[in-house]
Amino acid sequence: MINKSDALANLRPGAEFVMYGDDIDGVVWYTDNVKPVTKAELDAEVERLAAVESDKIEADAAATVGAIAHAKSLGFTDAMIAVMYPNLGAQND
Repeated sequence: MINKSDALANLRPGAEFVMYGDDIDGVVWYTDNVKPVTKAELDAEVERLAAVESDKIEADAAATVGAIAHAKSLGFTDAMIAVMYPNLGAQND
C-alpha cells in the first residue's frame, strides 16, 4: 500500500524529511533548498504509485497463471508444481 510519505520521498529523492500526520502541512524538511510539494502533486503521486503497484500485482498474477499453464503443458501435475514451486501455488483447472 502506498502512503503519502512514500510518494513524498519519490517526488524529492534524497531529501530528508519527517511527516507528522497525513497532511502536507505536517512535513518538516531537514534538507536545505527543497522545493515544497503541493497537495495536488502529492495526491497525484500517490495515485500514480498505487496504479504502478496495482499493475505489478496484476502482472505477477498473470505470470503465475502462465507459468502454471506452461508447466501443465509439459506434463507436470499440480502436486509436482506445488513441490517444485511452493510459492507458485498450483491451480486446478
